[in-house]
Amino acid sequence: MTTAELRKAGIELLSRAGFDSPSHECDYILSGALKLPLLELQLDPQREIDSSRSSTLLEMLHRRALHEPAQYILGTASFRELELQVTPAVLIPRPETEELVTLALKHAFPGARVLDMGTGSGAIPIALKTERPDLQLTAADLSSEALAVARANAALYNAEIEFLSSDLWQALQGRIFDLVTANLPYVSEDEYKQCSSEIFFEPVMALTAPHDGLELMEKMIRELHEHLSPGGCAIFELSPWQNPLICTLGKSLKFKADAVNDLEGKARFVILQKECSPLCS
Repeated sequence: MTTAELRKAGIELLSRAGFDSPSHECDYILSGALKLPLLELQLDPQREIDSSRSSTLLEMLHRRALHEPAQYILGTASFRELELQVTPAVLIPRPETEELVTLALKHAFPGARVLDMGTGSGAIPIALKTERPDLQLTAADLSSEALAVARANAALYNAEIEFLSSDLWQALQGRIFDLVTANLPYVSEDEYKQCSSEIFFEPVMALTAPHDGLELMEKMIRELHEHLSPGGCAIFELSPWQNPLICTLGKSLKFKADAVNDLEGKARFVILQKECSPLCS
């Protein structure tokens, strides 16, 4: 088949599947799978693709027609300046989480000890380490499959990161950090039921949490004092409606709590800072 024939078949398939921009979806899959710039794909419509490769590409387009995320189909996802491996064992990194990295970079002093809790694909710590090599990075996750993906991604970028299997603080007793980032599961069970079909391809344990999505964050915050250095802070990504609840909890535990909006003006982040003792000046 030629690229033009593949594009025609793919666009028709994705159009029938109800995609708003079937040509964009098709081109994203084909250019990603063929490792061709989009413009080159479109400007060389008569490029021949052998039958075996054509069959594989058509299978990928059929998977997309079933609304499987393109990142799982291609096996990669973009995050800031990175191209990360992703599998159904990890969440697909979101643009909002790129903003969490920006916040973390602003709060990380030179040489800071940084923990990423619930690291998934390793997107946050790898981005931090590649953009700030001076930082000392530790990343924790309960899922051994997720940690395998994160370690592979770190190896791609020669990012020196300590990866730990841990149920929240369980494997981190006695450890102190200057900065903690956390994009823990925060979707409530009711919210999950109303999500788009693409979400159901992602690991549910990485998305949802009991108590309206708050349980893991609350557990983590209740032990946070023991793991932050004086003046240190933790940055949480969450649903905007959860923001005042987490701020209130933080303040009740003697943290300075600040809500931070994302680029869309939604209160997507909470920063909890441990007070500095009078002796640290």
